Amino acid sequence: MAEKAESLQVVERTFKVLELIAANRKMRLNDIYSATGINKASLLRILASLCECGYLNRSERDGEYSLTFKAFEVGVKAVRTSEIDYVIRNTLEQLSREHNVVAQFSVEDHDELLCLQSYDENSTGYTVYTRVGQRMPMYTSSAGKAILSTYSNEQIREKWKRYDVRRLSPNSITNIDAFLKEIARVRERGYATDMEECEPGLFCVGTVLLNYNLCPIGAISLSTSSMTEERRNELSGALLEQCRRLSYMLGYTK
Repeated sequence: MAEKAESLQVVERTFKVLELIAANRKMRLNDIYSATGINKASLLRILASLCECGYLNRSERDGEYSLTFKAFEVGVKAVRTSEIDYVIRNTLEQLSREHNVVAQFSVEDHDELLCLQSYDENSTGYTVYTRVGQRMPMYTSSAGKAILSTYSNEQIREKWKRYDVRRLSPNSITNIDAFLKEIARVRERGYATDMEECEPGLFCVGTVLLNYNLCPIGAISLSTSSMTEERRNELSGALLEQCRRLSYMLGYTK
């Protein structure tokens, strides 16, 4: 039993070291030691084994450890094995069913939001601006704003110049400075809202899905015909929980 416990500890420490280096890109021995607290002799054995197996590379110039393409390859295969499209589809179905909403997965494509999947499990009958295969402006939707929140303000300003900015409803935000204030709120709370900004009678919350290199792969949004503060808290809480789970499956770590 003692040998089994010791072996399990070595495995746990090995993955802890891998995840730490992955999160920091490159690290020296002393920095890894400070962050993990693993005995230096044990840590050196772990690092040497990971280098020997091809998962880590140690720079001859400065002694920094970094992940190799072999580690990347394992991550890519894990994503493929998980069939992320299938998982997203199941997540949308679950969110739609449990919260009586239209659940959608959309991506950024040529400066527009493209809807790839849409589920209305309870046949709510809401009028939804986006359907599968249809497009809408990034700046009026919760999913679009969630994706844009991952860019810098300077990048958003450049994108704004390319947008055909127009008012789709009385609540549409068409001023770049006002929009950047809205994006700041999105970054702070982790999700975006659409309060009748693309069409009257449609309210949405949306949050972004991030992959292993912190890039947005798309966003999930939930649409309903009314939005109280209690309802917004309910939907945003459920959405954030599911999107964090999916992002971690894609290799995202914070």
